[in-house]
Amino acid sequence: MTQEGDTINILKKVVVDAVIILLLTVCTLLSNLVWVPFERGFFCDDESLMYPYKSDTVTVPVLRIVGVCLPILAFLICEWNVLRKDTTVVRCYGVPIPTWVRGFYCVLASFAVGCCFTELAINTSKAVIGRPRPHFFSICQPSVNCSLSEWKGRYVLPTDYTCTGPDVDKIHDVRKSFLSGHSAFSAFTMFYLAMYLEKRIQFKGSCTLRHTLSFIAVLLSWFCALSRVSDYKHHWSDVLAGYTLGILLAVVMWNYGTELVQKEKKSIHCEPAAVSPPVTNMNGVH
Repeated sequence: MTQEGDTINILKKVVVDAVIILLLTVCTLLSNLVWVPFERGFFCDDESLMYPYKSDTVTVPVLRIVGVCLPILAFLICEWNVLRKDTTVVRCYGVPIPTWVRGFYCVLASFAVGCCFTELAINTSKAVIGRPRPHFFSICQPSVNCSLSEWKGRYVLPTDYTCTGPDVDKIHDVRKSFLSGHSAFSAFTMFYLAMYLEKRIQFKGSCTLRHTLSFIAVLLSWFCALSRVSDYKHHWSDVLAGYTLGILLAVVMWNYGTELVQKEKKSIHCEPAAVSPPVTNMNGVH
């Protein structure tokens, strides 16, 4: 392919990827900021909503930093290690683009799109379902008097009460239990990373290295998911649904949405085999 053709192909890929990621990011932000969650009612004797409020074991900044930066660092190291000796030349406006840079970009773009898919699916689920969190009573402090007999065994409609709790930000978030965003995001990022490591690490000493690193990545996501139950942020079914969603998106994006740049295959020059003279026995018979 000519240099001009390489430039056009690179620009088309970068522009299309950037536009898609930008649109998905905007949709994700709008779904979180504009979409008002569905308001469910409750039963006064629902013990699953009576847990106290606790701070996060895995905070949102930690979730984002580990879930994004750890895979990106792994992509960078592995692509450089696998492709640094590749001599394939691709130029963009005359500037040579190393093969490992192209490999890093391809994986990074697919990973970024997958993260956007995950976030958009999370926000949609939270807004449509509107399930109260386990600490609903602690944060909302509904205006109905649940000690009165008229509310016993009766479904309290959203129009029958208002939240009187002082923390408005937490009240807005208290109806976003299904599904667990922490579980879905950590599952997607860490399972994607684990599958990437299994494919890309080429350490000849022992295959247990990549298995161990993959297991550590999965274990991090599993710890994050379990902490959402022990922190009373989600019901166990919310965590199960979020974790399943993250795994499914990771498998789909890895198998159908990720392009890996392969190493240049070196041609093997075969030398013609030397023809051995026929062996003659003692009687002169071949």
